Amino acid sequence: MKKIFIMLLIIAFVTVGCNTNNRTNETTNQNEQQNNQVTEDTQNSDVTSTDSGSTNTNDTENKIIMAPDFELKSLDGTITKLSDLKGKNVIINFWATWCDFCIAEMPDLQKLQDEYKDEDLLILAVNVGETKEEVEKFIEENNLNLTILLDKDGVVSNSYGVSSFPSTLAVNKDGEVVVGHVGMLTYEQMETLYGYFNK
Repeated sequence: MKKIFIMLLIIAFVTVGCNTNNRTNETTNQNEQQNNQVTEDTQNSDVTSTDSGSTNTNDTENKIIMAPDFELKSLDGTITKLSDLKGKNVIINFWATWCDFCIAEMPDLQKLQDEYKDEDLLILAVNVGETKEEVEKFIEENNLNLTILLDKDGVVSNSYGVSSFPSTLAVNKDGEVVVGHVGMLTYEQMETLYGYFNK
């Protein structure tokens, strides 16, 4: 079955991210960003939408992109299935503990979850390629209370075309991908991303 490279279809590549191949911090090409900027309501937020406000040149702005379904275990062993979360707005954040940019944005992800938890928002922090013990230690040390899912073999991240961390997607209540971002988000950018649920 062909992989669905969701991230490649809708994401703007930005200047901060951790490469999955060599686990080193590196910048991506700023010229790619110019071809995928959002032209309305983002005020240079570097978030790309699938709606008509995007200047995306690959003709995806008017297409409905369904998020590929997945099942992953959380730290407490429960199974989370994306398709079971219809009726909620879901932000999926792919991350790793060795990625400095992921670590830097985690407090803001927690803040966003706390701020909008009563608005049917669920943040799924999908850790890629690490052991449960490594992730638990990180979560405890940083006093986080997010829904952490383990993609130890990278199957889910691969199905989304993730090649850099952090990578973030917003999936609306109908299971449609509405916006995405590769690289670290500020809190203001996270709020902009959340705003696409209401468009």
